Amino acid sequence: PMPTAEPTNPPSPMPTPLPTPPPTSRPPPPTPPPTDLPEPTEDTVTKIFFIADTPYSDKERYNLMPNHIDQLEDGDFLVHLGDLMFAMKDRCREGAYSIAAEILQKAKMPTFVLPGDNDINDCPSIQHGEDMWMKYFHLFDKKHWSHSFDVTRWGKLNESFGFLHKRVLFLGLNMVGGTPYSWDEKSNRHRQHLQQVKALFNEHEGKFDVIVLMKHAIPRYPHQDFFGDGSGDGLFIDLIRGLGKPTIHLHGDYHSYYEREADYGVDNYVRISLVGESAGPPLSVTIDVSKPNPITVSRRQNNLRVNCCADGWPRQ
Repeated sequence: PMPTAEPTNPPSPMPTPLPTPPPTSRPPPPTPPPTDLPEPTEDTVTKIFFIADTPYSDKERYNLMPNHIDQLEDGDFLVHLGDLMFAMKDRCREGAYSIAAEILQKAKMPTFVLPGDNDINDCPSIQHGEDMWMKYFHLFDKKHWSHSFDVTRWGKLNESFGFLHKRVLFLGLNMVGGTPYSWDEKSNRHRQHLQQVKALFNEHEGKFDVIVLMKHAIPRYPHQDFFGDGSGDGLFIDLIRGLGKPTIHLHGDYHSYYEREADYGVDNYVRISLVGESAGPPLSVTIDVSKPNPITVSRRQNNLRVNCCADGWPRQ
């Protein structure tokens, strides 16, 4: 074969100083996405205590209930959900009202009191029960504490109330267990409740993220004219289904603790029944509206469990 016309280029006099580095075996971890959740502050957290169906006996009046109230330290307010005596035994004597009021006055936070059936409805005289209520529990939170809650009140005795606090709408209703002493009075009272609740929903539209319903009675047949069944009847269950806000409903009447999630088939509704007769400490409910599961419930005793809401509700 013929040689090439020109000689090939000579090799490079100096090699490259360093070889190309091999690829890394582990890529760096990805940058975590920014969180959208703000840190809780005093402006996003509300803590409330609840108690019901006590005192029913002298043991509760002079021992159990005063101790429970004395141990409450760090709440925004306390609510007694009704039944401050056992009418069948106490016969609505004045001393039963006065002792219950004296115990609650010692709470270290503003305290709201709602009537139960034993406080008025089951008394031998309805007029006497109303007179005792007015004397000892009328505007109880205003008489004994200075607070800044902007409370709307209604009812014959100004016993029902609602207010907005830290983006939580609180609704306290005179709705009691037992058989109504007057079905007409009961129907008119429930109709007024529904009107006031709708008015508060409209007044505070866009300003609340959670609803708290507080009253004495387990929802039964006499209360269907307020609750409805969520079938498009425009009553309370239908309203909260439409709003879609987490709604917790606390009541007494049954004297035992239980929980009902998605009652009436409404996913944003949970109902909790409180223990009675001071069988356990007041329930605490902490609401942090900065969280997607804002409602946390504690029975405040190691052997008393909460299934639905111990780590926040609605469940994530």
